[in-house]
Amino acid sequence: MPTEHCFALLDGNNFYVSCERLFNPALLGRPVVVLSNNDGCIVSRSAEAKTIGIAMGVPFHEARDLLYRHRGKALSSNYELYGSLSRRMMTLAARYGSSQEIYSIDECFLDFSAQADPQQQARRLRLDVQRALGLPVSIGLGTSKTLAKLANQIAKQQLRFGGVFDWCMLDAAEQQQLLQTLDVGTVWGIGRRLRERLHALGIASVAQLAVANPVWMRQRFGLTVERTVRELQGEACLALADVNPPRQQIQNTRSFARRLDDLAELQAAISHHVARCAEKLRAQHSASRLLHVMLCADPPIRGGGLQHRHWASLPLLTPTTDSRLLTTHALQLLRQLYQPGMRYHKCGVILDELVSTEAPRQNDLFLPGESLRDRQLMQALDGINQRFGKDSIRMASSLLGNGRWQMRQEQRSPRCTTRWDELLSANT
Repeated sequence: MPTEHCFALLDGNNFYVSCERLFNPALLGRPVVVLSNNDGCIVSRSAEAKTIGIAMGVPFHEARDLLYRHRGKALSSNYELYGSLSRRMMTLAARYGSSQEIYSIDECFLDFSAQADPQQQARRLRLDVQRALGLPVSIGLGTSKTLAKLANQIAKQQLRFGGVFDWCMLDAAEQQQLLQTLDVGTVWGIGRRLRERLHALGIASVAQLAVANPVWMRQRFGLTVERTVRELQGEACLALADVNPPRQQIQNTRSFARRLDDLAELQAAISHHVARCAEKLRAQHSASRLLHVMLCADPPIRGGGLQHRHWASLPLLTPTTDSRLLTTHALQLLRQLYQPGMRYHKCGVILDELVSTEAPRQNDLFLPGESLRDRQLMQALDGINQRFGKDSIRMASSLLGNGRWQMRQEQRSPRCTTRWDELLSANT
């Protein structure tokens, strides 16, 4: 019989690296790392890279020699490929649970409470993802989301469980023994500082946290830690969110691969960021009433001179989703911020004070807001870009300059699942 609550957490193993290996089998068995924006830091590692001692998050230049000594390979982040494979994996996983909560690009919670045999269902799901997509995943099962998250870590680390671990596989004594081997910092939501505070109180293992008094923990650390303790005790305090709530703020920022001092290059970058923000804004059926533009520059080499202003904001008279209007205003703010001779290393756009476009709203007599034709135009823009690829249609201002603001991706693999011109070909 199924338990009262049963949550499953599906997580892709070394997801970015696994996506790369799917289309390049020559990477199998070799240390592989994937780099962050502008090829800066390591954000994903293969098991082989972990074995030779490459740490997560370190700057690539610190690990380069070690990686290459072991015939390793470094790749630029290919977010378009990872996002495409993630959507396929999440769509497939949704068939197995009564509800699904997508937690990140490679993780999702599933409700297995209605399953007669959750373990068997999890093994079928894992095999289905492997067969259909070629991606290795691990699945953890528990009576709470926190236990499912912890079980997933065990499924990854202990090969004897075959990629699926359920707390019900162990009796109470075996569970206690296993929890004693896990540091309290491995628990979902226990960060570095909180871990240090718990260690100072003598709570070093997950087993010790699980037997703590929830009421006392709330008095000492707050409601979140109390819920964590109760979840470790098997009480489901956190339900699945079938639909993620709309974001209250949308932003798109990025550092440049090199310092820029050309206004045209900055205009192209700001136009690009506006386009990304506006797409997200319309996707969640929101409109923005406040626009911010951020511009970051290196400090002057010599003292003196005018202080550089980093932020500019503009309240919008009526909430808008129109990329054209947002781009026009954003470029006006950029011109206010820009100072010739300054060397800029980052810029971004933030949309704030978001309101729902589906909720009733009193229109202004003299400012009626966006027309039906404007909304239809934006829908057509999004539809074309979704069908034929991002930036199939875009603002002309995003084409200014020489493209030096673009992210450095010197070692990016082909975007095999989203670009016709980058499909794999068989050499004869």
